[in-house]
Amino acid sequence: MELAQLARYEHVPVSLDAAPFAAAMAKLEAEDQRRASADFALQDLNGKQWRLSSLRGQVVLVNFWATWCPPCRKEMPDLDSLYAHFRKKGLVVLAISDEGTDKVSPFLKEHPVAYPILLDPDRAVNKLYGVEGIPKSFVYDHDGKLVATAIDMRTRQQFLTMLAKAGLD
Repeated sequence: MELAQLARYEHVPVSLDAAPFAAAMAKLEAEDQRRASADFALQDLNGKQWRLSSLRGQVVLVNFWATWCPPCRKEMPDLDSLYAHFRKKGLVVLAISDEGTDKVSPFLKEHPVAYPILLDPDRAVNKLYGVEGIPKSFVYDHDGKLVATAIDMRTRQQFLTMLAKAGLD
C-alpha cells in the first residue's frame, strides 16, 4: 500500500507487475473517487457550520491535522500565509482535527491561525476521507473537483503547486 501511495500521490516511478500492488492501486482509486464526491458539514471553534458543497466557486484546501503532530504543526504557518495571500482570490482552508476543544483551543492560543479550524470528534469526516495518518491535504477547484492530494507534510512551495492545479497562482 505504501508503494502504491508513493506511486499515485508522490509520482514515484514504479514498474511492478504484482497482484498486491495492483490491488492497492485499485483501493486508492476507489478512495479518491469517494473523496472526489465527498461532502461534509462540521462546526468550527466559533460554532459556525461549514459545508464543503456550499463552497463551490472557491478553491478549498481540506487539511487533516492534530495538535500532537509535529509535521502538522510545521505546515500550519505556510497554510496560514497562503490563506492570507489567496483568500481574496477565493481560497478557503478548512483544517480538520479529531481532537476536542479542550486540546485545540489552548494550542491555537499559542499558535494562532486565521483559517477555520473544524472539529470532527467522532471522526466521521476522517473516515469518509480514509484518513489514517496525518497530515493529509486535499485541494478542490472552483467547480468542486478534487485536483490534488497530499499524503504527508507539505512545504509552502508544494502547497503552491497543489493550489496551481486548482487555478490559483
